[in-house]
Amino acid sequence: MAKQGSGSILQFAPLQSSVDEGFWHRLSSLKLNKFGIDDSPIPISGFYAPCSHPQVSNHLTLLAESLPSDSNDESTMPPVIRGNRNRCSVPGILYNTNTMEGFHALYKQGLLKAEAMKIWEDIHSGKAVEDCAVLSRVLLISFADLKKWNFHYWFAFPALALDPPATLVDLRPASQWFTLEEAESVSAACNEWRNSSVTAGNLSAVANVPFFLVSIGSDSHAAVKHLKDLEACQRDGQKLLFAFYDPCHLPNNPGWPLRNFLALISARWNLKTVRFLCYRENRGFADLNLSLVGEALITVQQ
Repeated sequence: MAKQGSGSILQFAPLQSSVDEGFWHRLSSLKLNKFGIDDSPIPISGFYAPCSHPQVSNHLTLLAESLPSDSNDESTMPPVIRGNRNRCSVPGILYNTNTMEGFHALYKQGLLKAEAMKIWEDIHSGKAVEDCAVLSRVLLISFADLKKWNFHYWFAFPALALDPPATLVDLRPASQWFTLEEAESVSAACNEWRNSSVTAGNLSAVANVPFFLVSIGSDSHAAVKHLKDLEACQRDGQKLLFAFYDPCHLPNNPGWPLRNFLALISARWNLKTVRFLCYRENRGFADLNLSLVGEALITVQQ
């Protein structure tokens, strides 16, 4: 692929979605046995993984586990899924209406704006640095017609506005951006990160941390770091990339998660020029021919 950029507006590939049949089975059970006509919003979790095929993007998927348990306990929170490298958790909210009229009457744009505001608040509070999964969110509106077993639904993925839009300076396959020594070290570091069982200091799986840093020293040695380690990496004068698990396969566009990531980078650290790594895989390992490295100019109003 030829070098991309030269001042064009950075275009993000929309996130694709799918709903497993098990999700509707559990929602039906919850409505019949637990929620009844209570149409209060329900916390859910969606799941996605880095792209793993050069011609097919990965979807954000809703599974039975995306919903709270249908047991008789009082919890309305979905279970926390950890340790599965192909299930990066995305928090979200479900509005399941009792009628089709209620489904159409919901003010979708207002709900979408409210979810986007949660992301913005998490950025300013610092929560998004400690738990980067909150940079992505999913909004689902549905009507479950249990008599006919018909499910009507509407998906949305809240995104923060980049105003002015990010400008793309450069975008190319990662294999063309790194030296051979750097590429080998970056691949090894990312593979180790993806296969780690625990993070340093806590029990949450590294595989579920979809936004991270890749630092490269003058000796071409690469290391993967948490976002909270940014200042230390900057002090060391290392080459630094903001990396994320990219579900998109397109060679000329980064995936949707980068959009809110750039908003965090600009608002939290006041960076104007950002080098980013769209991390993608092939057969479970880092693929630097499929992955992209880009550079963008960003400005986000505080």
